[in-house]
Amino acid sequence: MPTAPLGTFTYTVKPGDTLFTIAERYNTTVSNILAFNSISDPDLISPGQELTIPQSPPEAIIYTVQTGDTLYSIAQKYGTQVDTIVKFNYLSDPNLIQPGQRLVVPVSLR
Repeated sequence: MPTAPLGTFTYTVKPGDTLFTIAERYNTTVSNILAFNSISDPDLISPGQELTIPQSPPEAIIYTVQTGDTLYSIAQKYGTQVDTIVKFNYLSDPNLIQPGQRLVVPVSLR
């Protein structure tokens, strides 16, 4: 199993857990958990399942890449760093993003 980037930890689902209760417990969002774990149906988690839980900065958004976007332009728009977006999204090549792709983008509180 690859090492999770800085700012995440592994959580083992317990009986009765939902993504909402897990997100609330660890001060993150269901959207962030979905993005980090490639879960298509948030109602289908089961006890014993391991989830990567992002320890988000004060705020993070899910951004849909638009035509002409670069990680640099997205980072500038939201006051974050390209490296941070790369780590939060497990990107192996930061030059390969595509329109329609969804990215977790930590937002700077200015």
